Amino acid sequence: MNIIHKAYCRTYQGIFRLAMKVLNFRIPEVYHSLNDIPSLFSKNQCHHPLIVSDNIIISLPRVEHFLAKLKEEEITFDTYTDIKPDPTFEAIERLYQYYHEHHCDSILAIGGGSVIDASKALGCKCLKPEKSLAYFKGVLKVKKDIPYFIAVPTTAGTGSETTVASVISNEKTNDKFAINDGHLIPKAAILDDSLLANLPKHIIATTGMDAFTHALEAYIGRSGTKLTDDYALKALKAIKDHLFDFYQDSSNTIARKNMLQASFMAGVSFTRAYVGYVHALAHSIGGVYHLPHGLCIAILLPYVLEAYGKNAYHKLSDVADLFMLTDKAETEEVKSKALISWIKEMNKKMNIPSTFEGKIQEKDIDFLIRHSLKEANPLYPVPKEFTKKELREIINQANR
Repeated sequence: MNIIHKAYCRTYQGIFRLAMKVLNFRIPEVYHSLNDIPSLFSKNQCHHPLIVSDNIIISLPRVEHFLAKLKEEEITFDTYTDIKPDPTFEAIERLYQYYHEHHCDSILAIGGGSVIDASKALGCKCLKPEKSLAYFKGVLKVKKDIPYFIAVPTTAGTGSETTVASVISNEKTNDKFAINDGHLIPKAAILDDSLLANLPKHIIATTGMDAFTHALEAYIGRSGTKLTDDYALKALKAIKDHLFDFYQDSSNTIARKNMLQASFMAGVSFTRAYVGYVHALAHSIGGVYHLPHGLCIAILLPYVLEAYGKNAYHKLSDVADLFMLTDKAETEEVKSKALISWIKEMNKKMNIPSTFEGKIQEKDIDFLIRHSLKEANPLYPVPKEFTKKELREIINQANR
């Protein structure tokens, strides 16, 4: 990266950091039970919500009981469950047509990151149905409030219930991109941990490391504030203390509650301080090879942190101290490497592979690099701006 382009990126990030203080994105109202939802609909004069979910979640006894309660209270609603991982343009078009044809006036998302992201994209279509989702790509393109929106996360990872972002895939170009706008933040988030009681271990592992990465990238970046740093550090400590317990036993109520709260706090942090190259690379690799986002994140995180080198030592050493991984008298370099080793060990304990095991093909690497740079620059306030050569080395290391 040449000096002029680097200066442009840092100037852009500085301006955006100042703008964030003016924008002052809201934090959703937090509730802890599905039973709180009917009163929220009533209070906000919502007469016909569309419940967006998937076939597995909608059939959970807890959700079935909730839907029965809505009927008892004579709340008219429709359900849409044809949501797959990595929602596409075509999928959102079908979702919008269903919303429009059933005369819905509000949105309730019950699911993981894909369901909540799809619901945010639905909100965009409600504002400008004639526009392709590509119109909203980037930052601050939504501009107006979407229909009243409640998000109920069923994984402890994406933090989408509190973020400005909706990640959507263009199935024709294999392009995965984010729509970023404060108007996409749900009005309310329902953190009902009972919905996480039967999560598969691999989902707990990869979504948990996604939440960890949200908080860590927000903390080590250059746009942190006291608010984002406080939320990030609290999230990191909670994940350190509770993720493996949750992975071992999803019926552990204390671990579930703490992981759900940690994911929320990480979301609050990164939606204001942003992420970094781990996410940029994960979006490009996941989009091309249709790999789960959390898996890509978990694999890439150690390699990107190692590539940041001394540029990230100071902040990484803070986290190492928080985790009490070394003697406090150790150097920042030693502490940082101890944290990276802890991440690798955590991945190993949860059976997350250490590499992509050759899945990434040489013919795709130039595209992956271009896509990652386009996403990361100039927006992401990373500790170090990588060159194409450095990104290639990270991809090659993570693919062995």
